[in-house]
Amino acid sequence: MRTKKIFIFSLVLVLILALTVSFSEAAPQKKDQKKDQKVKSVIPQDIKALLEQGLPARQVRADVPFEFSDIYILPAKGTYIAIFITRIKNGDLDYAQSAANQDIYQSDVDLFMQFYELGGEAPKLIVEQRTSSSFTIPSTEYQPEGESYYYLGYPLPAGKYVLAAALGQRATKKIGTTYYDFEIPNYEELAQTNNKLETSSLFLLKDIQQMDAQENYPNFHKDYFSWIVFRAFPYPDNKLKPGDQPNLMFMIYGAQADENQTFDLEINFDIRKDNNKIVAFTPMKYNINFIEQAIPLPTVKKVQIKDDQGERIEDRPLEPGTYEIVLNIKDNKSGLTLEKRIPFELVIE
Repeated sequence: MRTKKIFIFSLVLVLILALTVSFSEAAPQKKDQKKDQKVKSVIPQDIKALLEQGLPARQVRADVPFEFSDIYILPAKGTYIAIFITRIKNGDLDYAQSAANQDIYQSDVDLFMQFYELGGEAPKLIVEQRTSSSFTIPSTEYQPEGESYYYLGYPLPAGKYVLAAALGQRATKKIGTTYYDFEIPNYEELAQTNNKLETSSLFLLKDIQQMDAQENYPNFHKDYFSWIVFRAFPYPDNKLKPGDQPNLMFMIYGAQADENQTFDLEINFDIRKDNNKIVAFTPMKYNINFIEQAIPLPTVKKVQIKDDQGERIEDRPLEPGTYEIVLNIKDNKSGLTLEKRIPFELVIE
């Protein structure tokens, strides 16, 4: 296997270790700050009251129906980047043809959010934020019943939280609310305490594009999320086709490095269906603990045939269905190992 973009290896690692500028204003209150210090409010009072009213029972307002269904945890210096994922119907965002450009449908939205820390008698508000976005869909592709994925990015330290969010459509003035309970593990601490390997979130990317500059947080995007200086486009619903080459990007925690901060990691990748190996790749070696790896999906599988003509191996088309990309990670310095699996659906057109 070969990586699709070799520059990512060194660039991402340097950025993870060095860049904190865009997080400084977005980062929540530090633990050593005064307990009675008030959180700066950036949300209109009527929306703030609406979010706080629904918080105890997680009671949503469905004028703009949306909910966060999953989260990616990405590495960053001194914190993590949480990527919250939601899928929204086009009609619910009231896309309309642009007066300036009839070739697109457009929806302008504002997203208001409160992050509460869990663990005490009641959720504790630690930060409020807001962001604005303008989304477009080509007129030839627009369908009111169609759905798109949207990604909210925000930096947070390890901990247990609830996200209270309100999404407003500017043209119609409609507002919907949602609540999402989640936890960000302290991967480094877990790896050290339990003497084991850990990884940041594993997900499949169909494209990675470099931006000219790092984007500020929070941000809210359609079809992709931003991370440091990259736009990352996940596969919707992890649906892939034979011949696709999904990309993995993740950090390994708990591995040992030498005095030069050089690692000795080895990963065996294979693809399985019903736990049977369809293809096994040549083991890959890495000297850094940030992994960027393309996984080429085969178009056929090898099948052993026994009939009156004898015994032989033939290529047969892959069947549609649920498969897994399996990673067996080994740190050759410590001997620690870890297996991870990423399910995906193979679609045959």
